[in-house]
Amino acid sequence: MTIRIYLVVDDEHKGGAEFMEVDSTSFVIDTDVEADNLRRMDIVEAVIAFIREANELLQQEIDLSPANQRVVDIVSRLSARLRAGYFPEEIEAILDNEYIRMNLRSLQHKLSEAECLAELDASRRICQTNQAVIADRLPNWNIYMELVGKELTILRQLSLRDGRADEAPIVFVGSGSLPLSAIILHLCGNAEVICVELDAAAYKASRALLKCLGLSNEITVVMMDGADFNYSSYKRIFVASLVQNKEAVLEQINRTASEPLVAVRTAEGIKQMMYESIDEARLNRQGWTIAARTRPDDQLVINSTLFLKRVACGERGH
Repeated sequence: MTIRIYLVVDDEHKGGAEFMEVDSTSFVIDTDVEADNLRRMDIVEAVIAFIREANELLQQEIDLSPANQRVVDIVSRLSARLRAGYFPEEIEAILDNEYIRMNLRSLQHKLSEAECLAELDASRRICQTNQAVIADRLPNWNIYMELVGKELTILRQLSLRDGRADEAPIVFVGSGSLPLSAIILHLCGNAEVICVELDAAAYKASRALLKCLGLSNEITVVMMDGADFNYSSYKRIFVASLVQNKEAVLEQINRTASEPLVAVRTAEGIKQMMYESIDEARLNRQGWTIAARTRPDDQLVINSTLFLKRVACGERGH
C-alpha cells in the first residue's frame, strides 16, 4: 500500500503542492487530523522563515526608502503574507515562536520607517508633477477607503447614539506625509479635520499636498506631539497606527477632552507583525472602555480600529 503525503511548497513562483510516495510499512498516518497537523506545521515554519528573512534584510539595509527595490519587494511580499488566511492555531504558533517574540518590536520599527519614507516620497512626487491632483488616484486610495468607510459607519452610529454632532471637527493624530485618512474623513464625513503631526518633513509634505488638492482650508495640519495637544475643543479623535506613543496620547486626551470618542488603530492576530497591537486589558485600567471595533479585511485592510469612551465612575477595573 502506498500513501501520498502532500507538502506545502514555499516558493513564490510555484503553485499548488507537491507529493511524495512512501511505503505504508515505513510509517502510517492514521487520521486526517494528523495529516492536517503536519500541513499546519509546514505553514507555520514557512511563515516564520519568511518573517526572519524579511526582518534580517530590513535590519541590514541602511536605505529603507522606495529607492531601494529590495526593501520595496520584501515589504510587499510580507504584506501579502499577512493578508492571507490562517487558522487561530497557526497564528498562535507563529506569535509564540521565540525568534518572533524577540524581534517583533524591531521589525515593526523598520516597517514603520519604510512606510513613512514611502508616503513621504509619494507625497512629494505628486506635488512635483505640477498637474491637477484627483484624490481618488492617490496611492492606496482603495485600501484607505475601505478602512475609513468602516470607521465612519461606526463613528456615525456612536455619534447619533451619544448626541454628538455628525459633522463636528475631527482631530487626527499622526496623519503623516500622505494624509489619506484625513482626506477621506473630510470628503466622506463632511467634517473639518485637524491633523496633528510631529515629524517636520511629514508636516511640510502634507501641507503641500493639501494645497495641491485645494483642501488647505478644510484640513489643517499642526506640527506637535499628540501627547502635548490640547483636545478640550474636540470630541472626535483618531489616532493613527504608526503613532509610537499611543498610551501617552490617550492619557493626554483623557486629561484635556470632555467626553471624547477616540478611534485608535491597532492590529490583531498575524497582522501585528506590521503594526503595534494595543494591550486591550490595560485600556480599562487607564480609564477607557471599548464601545465598538472594526475588523481587518483579508483582501485589503490590515488594521483594526478600537472606538474608546471614557469609563464611567466606579466601572474601572483594578
